[in-house]
Amino acid sequence: MYLFSFKQFAWHDRVFSSSLSIWKAGDLIQCGWDFLLNLGDEIAFPELIRTQFTPISPYEVVYPKFFDQKFLALLHRMVYQRYSTYNNVLKYFVSFEIPQLLAREEKIKWKTKKLNISDISLPFNESKQNLVIIPDNRSRENQLSDFFSNDFITHLYSTDTQNRKDQNRREIKKSKTWIIVATQSEVFQPFNNLWTITFIDGYKRYYHNQQDPRYDISEVVKKMQELRDCEVIKLDNQSLIK
Repeated sequence: MYLFSFKQFAWHDRVFSSSLSIWKAGDLIQCGWDFLLNLGDEIAFPELIRTQFTPISPYEVVYPKFFDQKFLALLHRMVYQRYSTYNNVLKYFVSFEIPQLLAREEKIKWKTKKLNISDISLPFNESKQNLVIIPDNRSRENQLSDFFSNDFITHLYSTDTQNRKDQNRREIKKSKTWIIVATQSEVFQPFNNLWTITFIDGYKRYYHNQQDPRYDISEVVKKMQELRDCEVIKLDNQSLIK
């Protein structure tokens, strides 16, 4: 079993090996002042892990299934395929400020949303989740502003406050949102029942992340489709403009 520490480094990364087997993959564990994510038994580049986890404080599972199996699989894939580290990749998946994230978990109150999609040409399902990936915020605010102005759509921005990002992740994880619009850096969400991925203007350069981990979002979409058995729809923005 391998554990990712949100507080301390282990050699070049934050991953420790552990002989403990009382936790399940995806569990969030607290050990003293540290929080640990159980990465499971199979990780990217296990040959690089040289540090053994030795608990010096009592430990407990504070959030069972913090990551589900499909979310973990995408994380491992991103690290392995991009020759990166868990420390660099995981920041796209979750905030490292775990105490604040857990505190917000108790405060969030959900509101029931009404969905009216009669004038939308895309095959959205109001009982499942539908991800729309756009190349940049200019497309969202200019060319596609009419399409994305509906109040039942959840917009994810890289510039959102951490509080807002945590709230969006909770809503997505608990299936409180149906249509999610995101740029390439915000697609790593804990989807609960993903049905469609609409990929707009897939040819644009904005879909290539140039920072570590370097990746092409089209490859990420292929893996998400494989893991979650969802439909991928490729469109150019002209088809959405009325």
